Amino acid sequence: MAGTFQYLNPGTIHWGEGSAAALDGELSRALAKRVFLITTGSIARNPAILGPIESAIGGRLVGKTADIGQHAPVREVARAAREAREMRADALVSAGGGSPIDAAKAVAWSLASGIDLAEPDALQRARGVRLAGKPVLPHFAVPTTLSVAELSGSAGFSAEGTNEKVGVAATELVPKAVFYDAALAVHTPLELWLSTGIRAVDHAVETLLAPGEHPLPDAAALDGLRLLAMGLRQVKAEPANRAARTDCQLGAWLSYLLPGPASKGLSHTLGKRIGSRHGIPHGITSCLLLPHAMKFYLTRRPEPLQRIAAVLGAIPATPEAAPAAVFTLVAELGLPQHIAAFGLRPQDLDEAVEPVASAEYPREGLLEIMKAAW
Repeated sequence: MAGTFQYLNPGTIHWGEGSAAALDGELSRALAKRVFLITTGSIARNPAILGPIESAIGGRLVGKTADIGQHAPVREVARAAREAREMRADALVSAGGGSPIDAAKAVAWSLASGIDLAEPDALQRARGVRLAGKPVLPHFAVPTTLSVAELSGSAGFSAEGTNEKVGVAATELVPKAVFYDAALAVHTPLELWLSTGIRAVDHAVETLLAPGEHPLPDAAALDGLRLLAMGLRQVKAEPANRAARTDCQLGAWLSYLLPGPASKGLSHTLGKRIGSRHGIPHGITSCLLLPHAMKFYLTRRPEPLQRIAAVLGAIPATPEAAPAAVFTLVAELGLPQHIAAFGLRPQDLDEAVEPVASAEYPREGLLEIMKAAW
């Protein structure tokens, strides 16, 4: 065994009830004086979530947007960038799920590069952009779901017209600090919490299935799976259980020490093909596809599947037991398991797999996954 590992997560993680208060100190250390807050309408309407965050920001708050919708439509991201520029922001704070967190990273990218992401040729021009040496606004993330957008430098958003998921990425976009505060997360609607929890399970599984040797991410992902399986079931039974919410947050964090390969795994890739195009949240796409995508690897990656089965408590812990254990977890949480419930047609499945098909992922194998989830 040999290899190289590079840490690509934020350098500082705060966790536990009340940890959002540490945002004050982090902003001071960053010498931030003009903070722009990026969030959603649901967060902005909930003082139990927004209040502690704005209190930690204090008099530094110069503006905010609460207009970021599901999948972070590029028009809303571009508008937030213009507003942050007009407010002469010197730091960004995001609050909510993956959409506002990704939006904040995209805003930081847009301001540093000088490219308006709403322009028709923005993504084509973005290919040649490097942020090294450019002034990138520091970003501090307060997540309230388990999607872990806060743990990488990738920023996804949906394109105008097609709703295709596109994005930008740079190591400079990794948030400076993250705050996993169960006192805020306890207000997240149950289905959203549980479905993004399965997204975190997806990250852990696809970390373990990723090519190459990655001993630290693997060890973390296995413990993340243990915490998620336990914590999600507890939150389902007791939504107000803050200790269980913290377990879920820690599990989600541990699931994503290998952000690049984990986010490019088979379940993720197929999920992105049906998610933004058909208005299906990413957490739900993992509920629909992950167990069936795991079966694709039964003969290709049996050893990681056996380890997944063991940590999820399957007896006997065989490779075949791993997808069944995930399918059972999704069912126990009462989450969707069939693509047909979202109005997709059979031809939509063909369109979804076409750009993904390759020698590594044969078209018929991909269609088999989609049809099994139908």
